[in-house]
Amino acid sequence: MANTKFRCGLAVMRAQPLHIGHVKLINRMLNECEKVIVLLGSVQEQGTERNPYPYILRKQMIQKVFANYGDKITVLGMFDINNPTQWGAFVLDFLQESLPNHPRPDVYYAGSEYDAQWFRNILDNIVIDDRVDYSFPYVSGSMIRDMIKIGDKRWKDFVPQEIHQMLEDYKKLNKGVL
Repeated sequence: MANTKFRCGLAVMRAQPLHIGHVKLINRMLNECEKVIVLLGSVQEQGTERNPYPYILRKQMIQKVFANYGDKITVLGMFDINNPTQWGAFVLDFLQESLPNHPRPDVYYAGSEYDAQWFRNILDNIVIDDRVDYSFPYVSGSMIRDMIKIGDKRWKDFVPQEIHQMLEDYKKLNKGVL
C-alpha cells in the first residue's frame, strides 16, 4: 500500500440513506488510505423523518456497496452528544475504546469546512471533498428521502444500485416512516 497518502482515514456521516456523494467520499478514502473508518452517527434515533433508517441497515448498505474491500473498511455506529465543541475528541476517544488494535486516524474526510471544524485542532490532516462540487450532481439525504416518500423514482439516480432493493423493502415494511 505504498501508494496511499495516509495510514487511516476517518469520516463521520449519517447515511440516511447512503448516496452517491457518500460513495464518492468513501472511494476517495479507499484510494488515499491504508485503512478506512466510516462512523455512522445518530444511532440513538431511527424511524423519524430525519433519521428513518436504523443503524444496522445503514451499516449493511455500506458493506454491500464496498464488499470488495474486506477489512480495509470498518463501519461503526455511535450516539450523538449535545456538545459540539467536544465532538472531535469524543469521536477519537470512542474509536480508541472500540478499536484498540486499529491505527488511530491520521486524516479526517469531510464534505464541507463546517463538517471538518470539529477535527481541525486534533488531527493534522483534513481533506475536504466539497459536497457542492459543481461538476458532481447535487445530492442530499433529505432530497432522497423526500423523493422516496412521494414515490419519485429518480431517487435511484442518486443511490447505488446495489442498495435499491434494500430501500424498497424497508419502505414496504415501514410504511409510516417514509
